[in-house]
Amino acid sequence: MAIVILFLFGFVLFLGLTLYWGSNQIDRYFQRSQAAYESFDIYERLSQEAYRHFKQRMDHLITDNQISQNGVELSKRRLYEAMEELRTNAVKAPNGWSDDEDWGHKPAELERVAHFTAFLDSSAYRFDEVEQFRQQGNRDQAIRALSQFSEQEIDGRFQPLIDAAIKIEREKARLAKIKMESLVDQQRWIAMFASIGAAIFSLLSGLLLLKSVKRPIEALMKGTKEIANGNLSYRIPVKSRDEFAFLASHFNTMADKLGQQQAKLRESRSVLESRVAERTAELNSLNEELNRMDSERRAFLADISHELRTPITIIRGEAEVTLRDDQRDPEEYKDALQRIIELSVQLGKYVNDLIFLARADTANLQFDWDKLDLKELVVSTIEDFQVMAAEKTIQVSLKVPDQPVWVLGDRQRLKQVLFILGDNACRYSQQGKRIEVSLNINDREASFSLQDQGIGIPVDDLKHIFDRHFRSKNALNISEDGSGLGLPLAKSIVEAHDGRITVKSIENTGSKFTVSLPLSV
Repeated sequence: MAIVILFLFGFVLFLGLTLYWGSNQIDRYFQRSQAAYESFDIYERLSQEAYRHFKQRMDHLITDNQISQNGVELSKRRLYEAMEELRTNAVKAPNGWSDDEDWGHKPAELERVAHFTAFLDSSAYRFDEVEQFRQQGNRDQAIRALSQFSEQEIDGRFQPLIDAAIKIEREKARLAKIKMESLVDQQRWIAMFASIGAAIFSLLSGLLLLKSVKRPIEALMKGTKEIANGNLSYRIPVKSRDEFAFLASHFNTMADKLGQQQAKLRESRSVLESRVAERTAELNSLNEELNRMDSERRAFLADISHELRTPITIIRGEAEVTLRDDQRDPEEYKDALQRIIELSVQLGKYVNDLIFLARADTANLQFDWDKLDLKELVVSTIEDFQVMAAEKTIQVSLKVPDQPVWVLGDRQRLKQVLFILGDNACRYSQQGKRIEVSLNINDREASFSLQDQGIGIPVDDLKHIFDRHFRSKNALNISEDGSGLGLPLAKSIVEAHDGRITVKSIENTGSKFTVSLPLSV
């Protein structure tokens, strides 16, 4: 490739130098031709001005006319101007043109100019001599001298000089034209041979380049096809050190990087598939749990619906039977009413369980926010709570601060939390025990706590005590009533107030529930 480029550069340089030399030679002979034609024109003008001046002098000598005298002076000035132009042209002719034998020499040109100058000087002297004869009255002698000057000097000497000079300039122009035409033909042949040589060289170099380029290009095309088909292990063989080898090397490097990236992608995809499988398993597990909880909810609702239907039917039947028989004694009426009361109490529990179930989520609970005195709320709620405690002869003590405790919350919801905690304390405490309720203020929080002397909560069950539908084992042993929704509902209400509920419990000793709420500003 480099040899081809060097040869092509040398050929173009040689062709350029040849054409430059030929154009210079053509320009040189063109200038010679132009100079010859200029000299020819100058000699023509000199000849015309000389004959005009000679004629004017002769007319003046013959006629002795003043007007002729003016014409003589004018023609003389014009003749000398032509002579000066010839002299200047001869002096400025380049010396370099004298290297051609056919072109002539600059000294010869200057010699001809000297001859013309000498002739003009001698002709002026001869005319002056004729003028003296005329002035002396020797008219015939003046005419003979003038006729002799015309024949010997003008026709015999001046005219041959002019003819020889014009002939020389014509010959110069002819030679210059021949040389120029020869150089043009020469340049034409050079251009033709150069074109033929360039065409042959281009064809040979094109075939050589095609042969040297075809194989690496085919190798590159095969490599790209293999890579496109996914064969990243394919490598293009590098057998040279040219540009194609450089490109093939980079192509192989690219294939290596693509292979590495594909391996990383496979690894990442494997990790991703593993994580997706894990998440899918977790989602399936959660879905199963949700399905289980939904099944339990459906079963619970079905059980509650069945249980509701039974007490309602019994209450209706007891009332109808009692009303139909007006001869019953008071004890029978009292027994019927007692059964109706027991069934009503049972029915109320079922209704409460349904309400808890329907409002188990905080988002479904409705709140009426207002600034309230937590001290007053606790005191009034405990008074209602003592009625439930009195049925089991449980004593309730209350400890509150002297000043009001202001919080932002829903009065009925906070009272509901106290009822839930109090109902659980009464339900799981034995008769004659004690329940302590206290309200305290520390820093920016108000907290009320309820401590009982009931069955307590096992350690393993404490972390699940606020889960929905969860009931501890000892609670199930005492009573199967309850849905396990009270404490989760209480926690939801407290958290909606930006508060928190905690529990401390010792099994068979008692439990202490504490609710903390932020103070109102």
